[in-house]
Amino acid sequence: MINTDSSFYQVAIYLPDRYSWYTIGSLEAPFRVANDILGAEKFRCVYITPVGEQAFSESSHLPNSMLLSDTFECDLLAVVSDSVPDEAVSALEKKKLQHFYQQGKTILASYGGVFWLAESGLLHQQRAAVHWALMDRFSERYDSIELSDHLYERDKRLITTAGLAATLDCLVDFLEETEGQELAYAVSDQLCMDRIRPAQERQRLPFKQFGGDIQPRLTMAVELMENNLEEPLSTDEIAELVHISRRQLERLFKRYLDTMPARYYLQLRLKRARQLLLTTHTSIVQIGLLCGFSSGPHFSSAYKAYYHMTPREERSKMLQAK
Repeated sequence: MINTDSSFYQVAIYLPDRYSWYTIGSLEAPFRVANDILGAEKFRCVYITPVGEQAFSESSHLPNSMLLSDTFECDLLAVVSDSVPDEAVSALEKKKLQHFYQQGKTILASYGGVFWLAESGLLHQQRAAVHWALMDRFSERYDSIELSDHLYERDKRLITTAGLAATLDCLVDFLEETEGQELAYAVSDQLCMDRIRPAQERQRLPFKQFGGDIQPRLTMAVELMENNLEEPLSTDEIAELVHISRRQLERLFKRYLDTMPARYYLQLRLKRARQLLLTTHTSIVQIGLLCGFSSGPHFSSAYKAYYHMTPREERSKMLQAK
């Protein structure tokens, strides 16, 4: 049994199926960097692997490795897999996940790991962030669970992330909430993150997945938006340039992106504005103009509605953490 000393926060990383060293690194890196910055072992990671025939030979190379059947404690349990379970999740896996949740622990699931949470009944009536490549399979198995195309979802003590990059954003955000802005920004700087993406940011979907004769029109429309942030085009102008009607364009956006063209365009401009706020010294007024906002009040109002803070508050928050 690994005893959890109250002086550190223990993260148990469960690897139920195939995984890569990149998978492990993306989960452990924020905590390792935080320890280095703090000059103390505030966070400790241990690895948990399946038992019996489920076990993988790679697990023998993992530091601080234990079997799922062993007795262990943790503050955060992360379930991550590079694949979707081919067979039913074992009774032991369900029991362990349910046990830790009932004990008040936080559980995070990344990429295929979200399937283990769903199989254990922990996502009942919850929104789950699922990587776009897994959405069809997930909805086929769990049609009662609401899908989210956000980078990650945090509902009390359950966290689902769309992939490893999204997990990195989520963990840095988690550090900001638990340890403060200064440490979170220092960790993100060490990891060369140009910004900490918020949970509600949508996954960037590869449009080639949509297929069909009409798909190139959607790709063209999004590319027009991305290339015309400073002087936004109207929805009618975009429809005309991609040679379809406005109504057809709106149907495409609603079907594949679950939003309307104007709303998607606004989000692109706001995300670009946030990136400039956090990574440049350009004035707030100039950033608003560069991102297609005709006035300071218009920019501030739209930014606050989406990010729940004004551009000035966003930049002040960043400067205070430096």
